[in-house]
Amino acid sequence: MKTPNVIWQTVGLGAVAGMRATMAPMLASHYLSNHPNPALSGTALRFIQMPVTAVITKLLSVAEIAGDKLPTAPDRIGMPQLLGRVVSGAFVGATIFKANRKSVMEGILLGGASALAASFASFYLRKLADKIPHVKDPVVGAVEDVVALGTGLSILPG
Repeated sequence: MKTPNVIWQTVGLGAVAGMRATMAPMLASHYLSNHPNPALSGTALRFIQMPVTAVITKLLSVAEIAGDKLPTAPDRIGMPQLLGRVVSGAFVGATIFKANRKSVMEGILLGGASALAASFASFYLRKLADKIPHVKDPVVGAVEDVVALGTGLSILPG
């Protein structure tokens, strides 16, 4: 993943992870399976470039999107869900920074922090949107899905 601004790509995909934990790794894997990065070859992160990883992450994203629409879906700021989002953002950050031959630790910290901030921001924005008359929670969730996917796609290099 080469980009003119590694930091903004990491912050952006970290934010996507804060909204949808599996979507950021799915987007990274989809991109990297089609555009393998030599800097990831021979590293522990090389699996993200495998086509099978791209398929698995897409299936996980579909399951997360469907599960989010259920009335029993837990709050994203509950500890297990929040931890998953932060780990997802940290993973994507590590991948982006490693692909650009930069400090993996910096990528982990930046991606994780972005996911943490976006988890809380998107939680409270969604709670606010749920108060709009005649708008059902699944509709708000679907809008969030589109925002997360659109943001992720716009961040990836051409």
